[in-house]
Amino acid sequence: AGIVPFSTLHYDTDPAYWEQWYPADFIVESFPGQFRNWFYALLAMGTALEHREPFRTVLGHGLVRDEQGEEMHKSKGNAIWFDDAADKMGVDVMRWLFLGHNPATNVNFGYGPGDEVRRSLILTLWNTYSFFVTYANIDGWQPGDDVAPASELDRWLMSELHQLIADVTASLEDYDTMAPIHRIESFVEDLSNWYVRRSRRRFWKSEDDTDKQSAYQTLHTCLVTLSKLMAPFTPFLTDELYQNLVRSHDANAPASVHLCDWPESDTSKIDAALNDEVRLAMRLASLGRSARSKASIKVRQPVQRIYVKVRGKEEEKALDRIKAQLGEELNVKELLPIEEESTYLRYEVLPNLPVLGPKYGKDVGKIRAALAEMDAGEIAAAVDRGESTEVAGFELAAEEILVSAVEQEGFASAQEGGYVVVVDTELPPALLNEGLAREIVHRIQNMRRDAGFEISDRITTYWQGDDDIQRVVRAHADYIAAETLSVSLEESAPHADAHSDDSTIDGHEVFLGVRKAT
Repeated sequence: AGIVPFSTLHYDTDPAYWEQWYPADFIVESFPGQFRNWFYALLAMGTALEHREPFRTVLGHGLVRDEQGEEMHKSKGNAIWFDDAADKMGVDVMRWLFLGHNPATNVNFGYGPGDEVRRSLILTLWNTYSFFVTYANIDGWQPGDDVAPASELDRWLMSELHQLIADVTASLEDYDTMAPIHRIESFVEDLSNWYVRRSRRRFWKSEDDTDKQSAYQTLHTCLVTLSKLMAPFTPFLTDELYQNLVRSHDANAPASVHLCDWPESDTSKIDAALNDEVRLAMRLASLGRSARSKASIKVRQPVQRIYVKVRGKEEEKALDRIKAQLGEELNVKELLPIEEESTYLRYEVLPNLPVLGPKYGKDVGKIRAALAEMDAGEIAAAVDRGESTEVAGFELAAEEILVSAVEQEGFASAQEGGYVVVVDTELPPALLNEGLAREIVHRIQNMRRDAGFEISDRITTYWQGDDDIQRVVRAHADYIAAETLSVSLEESAPHADAHSDDSTIDGHEVFLGVRKAT
């Protein structure tokens, strides 16, 4: 193999032809086995015969091991044959697993890691695609002329998409597959769990046709572009998407995604400030959900107030612009900035004795006493940012200080990287009733699915319950009916052919039934 540039490319019979191929742009082989063999032989032959390098770029990668990092051997019973893996795991999953791994280290290959790729990427992308196809078919939507983004959410997704194109292109041109894999995974996650989730109502309830068309066009553009960006990584999945999204309605389009031009990034559509704002909203929403979880408050239960601390004046300004998003995400009536953190929580800081003891010995007592006199909130913020703190003349790293947050009565909090979100845990009766109405809607939606109804089917809902259920359903009838596509809410035993359910919701006995409206 070391003489392949000279033995197979007509080096001695057709020099002009040979010059077209030498040196090679790229070669790849296992680093442990080839560093002193193939790579060396190529270099030696190129130096001896041409006095120049035989290749421009070389990638040497680690070995393939089993899931536990052990060498695969037939005798050990841990070897996985390609045909078996291809049949059971799928070749697109295999490719994604290999291409997303750091080539400098060994890859632990097996069905467990393959399942994780399928769950975290393939199924997430496929569910997003399935969501789009389902609603597009219901509305009879077809791609047409480009529609200008009707909402900030659409503009954000287009901005992120064109940044993704730029990032993936730059990485692949640098022979880097790991960075694009991680960027695409992050984008698909945001596409599913932020854009689609926040746009869901636009597809099935929007009365603004321009807004709905924009949502369809934006999601379609995103999915088609993803199919092209991912085509080198997952050739079969992406062509399946492309055939349905493009070829099914445009016979003049290239016959395969692999015959399409590579996407080009339009920098005019990249809005870095908007991207940062949405990223801030995502971070704060995540912290808010953690704080709610700490207080055992369900996501469907509205809360009255959430208090937020961000970093810097620019983010404080951005907070005003993302209040509406956070209000919807966190199911909160009011979102307010934290002005005095001690109103909601206090911090306790202690020396990390197992770490500091061997390092400072008898000076640990001095450090403990000094910590007790310092501003615990400032120290906690520094530790959260990963910064060191000077204590009693010693520079303590973040991991050398233990921090615990103690919430004041009636509050729950979550902190990360200098950001703080505090939830007011008091739930007055009006909020509890609204939360109960949302739980009833959730139960009816599950019953629709269990009954096999189509997404667009209108239904009649039958209900019976205790005094609290009666009060809540009557007060929130319009909301319940709109959310469940119920043409009527009948306070009676279900019709004989209705799909019914007798269960408990938040401690209240409820009898529900659903049937297609006639």
